[in-house]
Amino acid sequence: MKVLFKVLLAIFALFVLAGIGGYFYFRQQFQAPANQLTVSQLPATTRFAWRADTTATRITPHAVLLVPILLPNCPRTCYLQFDTGAPYTLLYSHALAALQASYPAASPALKPQAGALQNFPFTIGQGQVAARTIRVREMGARTLPADSTAPFVIGTLGTDLLEGRVLVIDYARQRFELRTDVPDSLARRAVFAPLAFEQRRVLLSAGLQGTDKQLLFDSGSSAFALLTSQASWQELAQPGAPDQVTPVNSWGKTLTAHTAPTAARLQIGATALPLGTVTYIDGTTFMQRTLMRFSGMGGMLGNKVFSQHTLILDVKGGRFGVVVAPRR
Repeated sequence: MKVLFKVLLAIFALFVLAGIGGYFYFRQQFQAPANQLTVSQLPATTRFAWRADTTATRITPHAVLLVPILLPNCPRTCYLQFDTGAPYTLLYSHALAALQASYPAASPALKPQAGALQNFPFTIGQGQVAARTIRVREMGARTLPADSTAPFVIGTLGTDLLEGRVLVIDYARQRFELRTDVPDSLARRAVFAPLAFEQRRVLLSAGLQGTDKQLLFDSGSSAFALLTSQASWQELAQPGAPDQVTPVNSWGKTLTAHTAPTAARLQIGATALPLGTVTYIDGTTFMQRTLMRFSGMGGMLGNKVFSQHTLILDVKGGRFGVVVAPRR
């Protein structure tokens, strides 16, 4: 009996250690690196652009939200994909090389060393942004579009831009405004709910099917209203509704999206926004699924549910708000 007891005790101890180790491991996976951005001269206001996704059988006109920026000594307006699923801003090496070839005066500031650029400045509207260090990833277009007015994407704009600030996205007017506070005129028209900014992930608290959920707002998943698990998808999808299957590109890997109509609504205070559709993704890794479960998130919201309204991300005040557009 003593031997059996010692064996069981050892097994229990291993489970405890594995659980503790797993907790700290998954916690580390969600940790955002130190914020490298300094932002000044706010408010910064600009008009964003949409880029369509034409890779699937059905064209998605509003797939990617693009924010225009200006670089030193570069006459061309460049763009960053605004992605609240990314906890830090990064640039694309192939796109930087294309800029260097076309605009030699801008070249010295665009040459990465050890996978990063140092002291990299850019402007958003009248706002000034400076990155002490900004990572560079091997991706992006290798040539500039012949049309100088066509958006040329050189990187991803992450949530490091939002830390301690307020972002107002007026989807109907394609207006992107970074501020230090929420204007009173806008706050009086908005309905607010709690927002958490853990490890620079934008987590919105809202009701879904009578249950309070914490949902990750991922502006990089513009084509979808709500991304959730397959089990939740089966609960929310309209019975017997057709399942639209489309390929999705995720950092160079092709996944499969399953989308179906839903009658579910997102409840924010007294305001209910129809989701329209609900989606789950096939092809995610075991690690991604485990990280999702570990985070406690109920799913991911994209831009689509807010597409006719104004979204306020008051990271500074720990709340988010929606100004619902009047019915026409």
